[in-house]
Amino acid sequence: MNDDFQDLLEISEFYILSQKYEEAIKTLKKAQKINNREPKLYYNLGIAYEALNDRDKAINAFRQALSLDPNFQSAREHLDRLIKG
Repeated sequence: MNDDFQDLLEISEFYILSQKYEEAIKTLKKAQKINNREPKLYYNLGIAYEALNDRDKAINAFRQALSLDPNFQSAREHLDRLIKG
């Protein structure tokens, strides 16, 4: 995997843990330009959107993660919760 991509993913996770969701999304958009086939990217986007109460974007992001990795259990759990909620 591309080092820059991996760094951006890690930075996005730091922003999410720091509750800087807008920064996380900006970072993930940069990462997406490098590699748009990584489920973790969409999972992190989903987490950030969910935290910002942007339900539709969160659902789309979790669905994208699952389309790339149907066995991504955390993405499935978040998606199910959003759809049922």
